[in-house]
Amino acid sequence: MRKTILITGASSGIGKETANLFQAKGWNVIATMRTPEKEEELTQLDNILITRLDVTDGNSTLRYRAGNDAVELLNNRKAEDDELFIGNMKKQIGL
Repeated sequence: MRKTILITGASSGIGKETANLFQAKGWNVIATMRTPEKEEELTQLDNILITRLDVTDGNSTLRYRAGNDAVELLNNRKAEDDELFIGNMKKQIGL
């Protein structure tokens, strides 16, 4: 069974790169963003569910169903210290 990651801010920057990285490693990816209707690149990839979520909006609701998989990893962060973050993430989960 594939592992699943939920990524906030997947429309650009480290969020998008993280989505690409985990998809390439065979994970199911739940890529959240404020305006998913504008996303073109990630929609072309298998095993990526793109959905709306604005973490700054208290009324924004995330609803998804990823088969029977549980979310094994949550990437919910600001775009600070990207190189340090991605390096630590690779070490921690063996990417």
